[in-house]
Amino acid sequence: MVPKTRLDRLVQIRARSEESALNNLARARSSLGRASERLAALRAQSRADDREASDVALWELEEKAHARTLQTLRTAEGELATAHRTEQQARTEYESTWRNAEAARKVQGKKREAIRTELERGEQRATDEIATMNFNSRG
Repeated sequence: MVPKTRLDRLVQIRARSEESALNNLARARSSLGRASERLAALRAQSRADDREASDVALWELEEKAHARTLQTLRTAEGELATAHRTEQQARTEYESTWRNAEAARKVQGKKREAIRTELERGEQRATDEIATMNFNSRG
Protein backbone atom coordinates (compact mmCIF):
# COMPACT_ATOMS: atom_id res chain seq x y z
CA MET A 1 0.00 0.00 0.00
CA VAL A 2 1.31 3.41 -0.97
CA PRO A 3 0.39 5.97 1.67
CA LYS A 4 -1.09 9.23 0.39
CA THR A 5 0.64 12.47 1.23
CA ARG A 6 -0.11 16.13 0.69
CA LEU A 7 2.84 16.15 -1.70
CA ASP A 8 1.15 13.84 -4.22
CA ARG A 9 -0.56 16.73 -6.01
CA LEU A 10 2.67 18.76 -6.10
CA VAL A 11 4.56 15.83 -7.60
CA GLN A 12 1.82 15.41 -10.21
CA ILE A 13 1.97 19.10 -11.15
CA ARG A 14 5.76 19.06 -11.34
CA ALA A 15 5.65 15.92 -13.51
CA ARG A 16 3.26 17.64 -15.93
CA SER A 17 5.53 20.67 -16.02
CA GLU A 18 8.52 18.42 -16.69
CA GLU A 19 6.66 16.67 -19.52
CA SER A 20 5.69 20.00 -21.06
CA ALA A 21 9.30 21.22 -20.89
CA LEU A 22 10.47 17.98 -22.50
CA ASN A 23 7.96 18.47 -25.34
CA ASN A 24 9.24 22.03 -25.82
CA LEU A 25 12.79 20.71 -25.95
CA ALA A 26 11.83 18.14 -28.57
CA ARG A 27 10.15 20.82 -30.70
CA ALA A 28 13.20 23.08 -30.37
CA ARG A 29 15.54 20.26 -31.40
CA SER A 30 13.32 19.47 -34.37
CA SER A 31 13.35 23.12 -35.40
CA LEU A 32 17.13 23.20 -35.04
CA GLY A 33 17.45 20.12 -37.27
CA ARG A 34 15.22 21.63 -39.96
CA ALA A 35 17.18 24.90 -39.86
CA SER A 36 20.47 23.00 -40.17
CA GLU A 37 19.18 21.00 -43.14
CA ARG A 38 17.88 24.13 -44.85
CA LEU A 39 21.19 25.92 -44.34
CA ALA A 40 23.14 22.96 -45.73
CA ALA A 41 20.91 22.85 -48.81
CA LEU A 42 21.27 26.60 -49.38
CA ARG A 43 25.05 26.41 -49.00
CA ALA A 44 25.21 23.67 -51.61
CA GLN A 45 22.95 25.72 -53.88
CA SER A 46 25.04 28.86 -53.42
CA ARG A 47 28.26 27.02 -54.32
CA ALA A 48 26.82 25.79 -57.60
CA ASP A 49 27.70 27.81 -60.69
CA ASP A 50 25.04 27.31 -63.33
CA ARG A 51 26.41 29.89 -65.75
CA GLU A 52 27.22 28.68 -69.24
CA ALA A 53 28.61 30.30 -72.31
CA SER A 54 25.65 32.36 -73.51
CA ASP A 55 24.22 35.87 -73.66
CA VAL A 56 25.16 38.51 -71.15
CA ALA A 57 21.50 38.90 -70.18
CA LEU A 58 21.39 35.27 -69.02
CA TRP A 59 24.60 35.78 -67.07
CA GLU A 60 23.10 38.83 -65.42
CA LEU A 61 19.97 36.87 -64.55
CA GLU A 62 22.09 34.07 -63.06
CA GLU A 63 24.11 36.61 -61.09
CA LYS A 64 20.95 38.14 -59.61
CA ALA A 65 19.64 34.68 -58.72
CA HIS A 66 22.96 33.89 -57.06
CA ALA A 67 22.82 37.14 -55.08
CA ARG A 68 19.28 36.25 -53.96
CA THR A 69 20.48 32.81 -52.92
CA LEU A 70 23.29 34.37 -50.85
CA GLN A 71 20.78 36.70 -49.19
CA THR A 72 18.56 33.72 -48.37
CA LEU A 73 21.64 31.92 -47.06
CA ARG A 74 22.35 34.75 -44.62
CA THR A 75 18.73 34.68 -43.48
CA ALA A 76 18.97 30.91 -42.96
CA GLU A 77 22.14 31.38 -40.90
CA GLY A 78 20.25 33.82 -38.68
CA GLU A 79 17.39 31.35 -38.35
CA LEU A 80 19.85 28.62 -37.38
CA ALA A 81 21.37 30.85 -34.71
CA THR A 82 17.89 31.64 -33.37
CA ALA A 83 16.95 27.95 -33.39
CA HIS A 84 20.17 27.14 -31.54
CA ARG A 85 19.44 29.74 -28.85
CA THR A 86 15.86 28.48 -28.54
CA GLU A 87 17.11 24.90 -28.14
CA GLN A 88 19.58 25.95 -25.44
CA GLN A 89 16.86 27.87 -23.61
CA ALA A 90 14.49 24.89 -23.84
CA ARG A 91 17.24 22.56 -22.54
CA THR A 92 17.92 24.88 -19.60
CA GLU A 93 14.20 25.08 -18.84
CA TYR A 94 13.85 21.29 -18.99
CA GLU A 95 16.84 20.76 -16.69
CA SER A 96 15.35 23.19 -14.19
CA THR A 97 11.90 21.61 -14.24
CA TRP A 98 13.45 18.13 -14.03
CA ARG A 99 15.42 19.16 -10.92
CA ASN A 100 12.27 20.61 -9.33
CA ALA A 101 10.26 17.48 -10.12
CA GLU A 102 13.03 15.22 -8.85
CA ALA A 103 13.28 17.19 -5.61
CA ALA A 104 9.52 16.89 -5.09
CA ARG A 105 9.68 13.13 -5.79
CA LYS A 106 12.50 12.71 -3.26
CA VAL A 107 10.63 14.64 -0.57
CA GLN A 108 7.50 12.62 -1.34
CA GLY A 109 9.48 9.37 -1.02
CA LYS A 110 10.93 10.43 2.33
CA LYS A 111 7.49 11.44 3.59
CA ARG A 112 6.01 8.11 2.52
CA GLU A 113 8.84 6.25 4.22
CA ALA A 114 8.22 8.24 7.42
CA ILE A 115 4.51 7.38 7.25
CA ARG A 116 5.30 3.69 6.71
CA THR A 117 7.75 3.69 9.62
CA GLU A 118 5.18 5.33 11.88
CA LEU A 119 2.51 2.81 10.86
CA GLU A 120 4.89 -0.07 11.51
CA ARG A 121 5.74 1.33 14.95
CA GLY A 122 2.04 1.65 15.77
CA GLU A 123 1.42 -1.93 14.69
CA GLN A 124 4.40 -3.11 16.73
CA ARG A 125 3.12 -1.25 19.81
CA ALA A 126 -0.33 -2.76 19.41
CA THR A 127 1.18 -6.23 19.00
CA ASP A 128 3.37 -5.72 22.08
CA GLU A 129 0.39 -4.55 24.15
CA ILE A 130 -1.64 -7.59 23.11
CA ALA A 131 1.27 -9.89 23.95
CA THR A 132 1.75 -8.19 27.35
CA MET A 133 -1.97 -8.40 28.16
CA ASN A 134 -1.99 -12.05 27.09
CA PHE A 135 1.05 -12.81 29.29
CA ASN A 136 -0.40 -10.96 32.29
CA SER A 137 -3.78 -12.68 31.96
CA ARG A 138 -2.16 -16.12 32.38
CA GLY A 139 -0.59 -15.35 35.68
